[in-house]
Parts: sequence; C-alpha cells; structure tokens
Amino acid sequence: MKAETVYNVIQALSADEKLRLYGMLDLQKVTALKPKRRKKKLISVASAMDDLLVNTFNK
Repeated sequence: MKAETVYNVIQALSADEKLRLYGMLDLQKVTALKPKRRKKKLISVASAMDDLLVNTFNK
C-alpha cells in the first residue's frame, strides 16, 4: 500500500474516527482536530454608524 493511499484514507475519516485511529497507534501527542475559527458577523455601514453615534457621542 502506498503512503499516498493511506494519507487519503486518513483524510477521509471523521474527527472521531481519527482520534480512535491515533489512540490505536499510541499517538497521544498528535492533535487530530484543528481549532475552528468563528466567522465574524458582518455588519452594514448604517448599523456601524448607528453604533458609533450611540456609543461615542451619547455618553
């Protein structure tokens, strides 16, 4: 079996299955999951201006 084939199979596994595989191989130090970034909420220009006006000038 080629290493490329093994790599493709591992990449196709779900996160739980990767953790189980790493446990079987005694690879405790390998991180199976990458931290997910939260998407920043996009706001419109009008709502940004309203927030600035309310929070800056009305104190």
